[in-house]
Amino acid sequence: MVVVLALGLGIVSVIIICLLLTIILNRGIGRQPIPTQKTHIERLRKLDAVSPTRTLEQWWINVKKPVPQGDDDSQFVCVVCLEPVLQCQEIRDLKCLHVFHKECLERWYLGDHFNCPLCHRAYFTQDSQPRNEFVWMV
Repeated sequence: MVVVLALGLGIVSVIIICLLLTIILNRGIGRQPIPTQKTHIERLRKLDAVSPTRTLEQWWINVKKPVPQGDDDSQFVCVVCLEPVLQCQEIRDLKCLHVFHKECLERWYLGDHFNCPLCHRAYFTQDSQPRNEFVWMV
């Protein structure tokens, strides 16, 4: 009787230990690595390549004509923070010609958003040239 009881407790103990190990190991699998400052800098360099920083006034002159005088400063609104973009503020513009505060678009991008916050157009385009590689499905 004592042997059967000890054997039963041993089996239950092994099952509990296996369940605890499974829970502990599974919790670590779903975690994303914490981005480092170096990672942020590298990612912002990539963003700089497609969306350089400049003032709204500089951007407007390149896209249109000189900034109209007398217009109110609330002509552009950053859809990330919903605040007006002033002519003297640093902005980032995308290929879709949408304009955002520099800090707002950086925060959006570093949050793993790779599309325009307004129209969802991708920042980066992939090469559309077909490769001469074959993938064998077995």
